[in-house]
Amino acid sequence: MTQTSSLAGVLERALTDAAADGRDLTPVSLTLDYGVGGDPGQVTIAARVDRATRSLVFAHGEALLPDGRRAASASAVFRVKGT
Repeated sequence: MTQTSSLAGVLERALTDAAADGRDLTPVSLTLDYGVGGDPGQVTIAARVDRATRSLVFAHGEALLPDGRRAASASAVFRVKGT
């Protein structure tokens, strides 16, 4: 079976990587808003942590096409395990 990437999967991984920063996390919420859509192999992903508390991490990310149009954006909340 061939595994294909989706914009949702690519953004989720980018948000998780940005939020982790050495923390052991579990996802609480993921919100995805599609723009013009696009091939996950053609997008540039930017992800950042908006806020981190002792027990929660809030992150936001975007997938941009080469021409600058937004393919999708996402926000996520992660719980720090053990808190």
